[in-house]
Amino acid sequence: MRQGLRRALSVLAVFGCLPPGGSIHAGPLPFAVELFVPPVIADSQAPVVCTVTYLIADTANNDLFAARMRIAGTEADTAVNNYLPCPAVLPFRVATQALGVCASRGDLKSCLFADMGRGFDRESGIGNTSEAASRCSSDAFSDIAAACWTSGKLSVCDVACGHSPEEALARAQDRCQEKQQRSCPVTATVPVSGP
Repeated sequence: MRQGLRRALSVLAVFGCLPPGGSIHAGPLPFAVELFVPPVIADSQAPVVCTVTYLIADTANNDLFAARMRIAGTEADTAVNNYLPCPAVLPFRVATQALGVCASRGDLKSCLFADMGRGFDRESGIGNTSEAASRCSSDAFSDIAAACWTSGKLSVCDVACGHSPEEALARAQDRCQEKQQRSCPVTATVPVSGP
């Protein structure tokens, strides 16, 4: 009788340790810890990464696109006024990727750099645009602007950089009027680093 009582008590102890509605498992249990992963926290004091912004024109429908490229710095780069430096020379493949923003919405042949040469209304090809003048970098400027005039259904534009939207617009209009020898009333501006 003592053995029967001990056995009953041990069975009761085992079942008493199980949670209500629990079950007995034979063999190993799967390893599923499901750890909580905290959200990524950005360092608000970290220097701003180099951003190069191109203004791209789609001549098929007269749209302007701002194509922003973030360029990673090296460990040796030193921030100036909390901005990491941008490369002095950019490979042309970066400009090609900027044109790809426009091409993804239409025809690559109609996608050009927004800084256009004099006589663009007569010779509207990529050879009559300037890749270097169509971009601004975040380490040097805060805003990029375009000023345009309309020749029939074609917008002819020029681009400039500035330290404020107003300065960028004024520079773009001056550049366009000097280069195109026309009034350039149609304007647009965006921040170089983006929203």
